[in-house]
Amino acid sequence: MYKVMTGLLFILTCTVSASDAQYFWRFGDGSVSHEAEPEHEYTQPGIYTVTREVYQDGKLLESSQKQVDLISPKIVGLVILQPAEVVQGQNVEFLANLTSSEPLDLHYQWYVAGEPINIEAGTGKLTTRFAESGDIELSVDAMWQQTVVSSASTQLKVIEADSDNEKPDDGNDNPDDNNDGDSPDNGTGDDGNGSPGNDKGSDNKTPDNGNAKGGDSGGSLSFLILCMAGVFISRKRD
Repeated sequence: MYKVMTGLLFILTCTVSASDAQYFWRFGDGSVSHEAEPEHEYTQPGIYTVTREVYQDGKLLESSQKQVDLISPKIVGLVILQPAEVVQGQNVEFLANLTSSEPLDLHYQWYVAGEPINIEAGTGKLTTRFAESGDIELSVDAMWQQTVVSSASTQLKVIEADSDNEKPDDGNDNPDDNNDGDSPDNGTGDDGNGSPGNDKGSDNKTPDNGNAKGGDSGGSLSFLILCMAGVFISRKRD
C-alpha cells in the first residue's frame, strides 16, 4: 500500500473557512474524497494525477492538480548491457538492465543517434545492426505509460567488418604459397611437366634400344646368310 498525505501536496490559497468550503478530491485511480485533507492509499505503484476542487455555496473557488510519482523513487539504476565488440553489418543485441526495489511494469523506448527505434512490445531488449562504422550514441528511456521515469545512454564504437576481407587474402596467400612451393615441389609440379619430359627421354631411349636390337637382329641375319652360303659352297665342291 502506498499512503499519500494530501496536505503535503496542496496549500489552500482560498480565504474561506473549512466549515464554509466543500472539497472534492480525485486520486487518479478511481477513488474520490470530500474531506479537507484526506489520506489515500494506492494499491499499485504508478504515476497518478491528483485533482482537488474547492467549492462554496455550489460555486467552484479553486481547482488544482498534482502528480504523485510512485515509480521513480523505486528505481535504483538503469544501464545498457552491450557486447564487447560491435561489428558493422552484424546483428548485435543490447539489454536495458533496470534495478529497482520491487518489480515494475515498464516499457522501453530505444534511440540510435537520437532517432527512435520502433520495436515490438517496447521490451528492454534491442537486436539491430549498424550499416556504417564509427561512433554512434545509443540511448534508452524506461517509461511508465507515457512518462519517462529513467534514462541511460552509451557511446558505441562500430568497427569495420575486416574479417570478410581477410578470407580472400588468405585464399590468395594459399596460391602464393603453392606458387612459392613450386620450386621445391617441382616433384609435384614436374609430374605434369615431367611426364612429357620423361616421355621424350624414353622416346630417345626407345630408338636407341630399337637400334641396338635392330643391329643385333641384322648381325644374326648376316651370320645366318654367311653360314648358308658356306654350306652351299661346300656341297657344290663335293
